[in-house]
Amino acid sequence: MAESENLRAEVDQLKDDLANLRADIGDLTSAVRDLGSEKMEGWRESAEEELRRGRESVRRGASAARDRARHATDEMEAGIGNHPYGSLLAAFGAGFIISKLLEGSGRR
Repeated sequence: MAESENLRAEVDQLKDDLANLRADIGDLTSAVRDLGSEKMEGWRESAEEELRRGRESVRRGASAARDRARHATDEMEAGIGNHPYGSLLAAFGAGFIISKLLEGSGRR
C-alpha cells in the first residue's frame, strides 16, 4: 500500500508539473506574441515615417518644379515683351517651316 501511495504522490507531482509547464508555455506564448506586436508596431511606425519623408520630398520637388516653370514663363514673357517684332517673326518662321514639313509629308 505504501507503494501505491508513492505512485499516487508521483502522479500528483507530475500533474502539478504539467500544470506548471502549461502555465509557463502560456506565459512564453504571450511574451512572444507581445514581442511580435511590438516589432510590428515599430515596423509600422518606421514605414509611416518613411512615407511621410517621401511625401515631403515629392512636395519639395513639385514646388521647385513649379517655381522653375514660373521663372521660365516670366523670362519668356519678358523676352517677347522686349523684342515683339523678332518674336513675331520667329513664330511666323517656325509655323512656315512646320507647315512645309507637314505639306511635304502629305504628298508621299
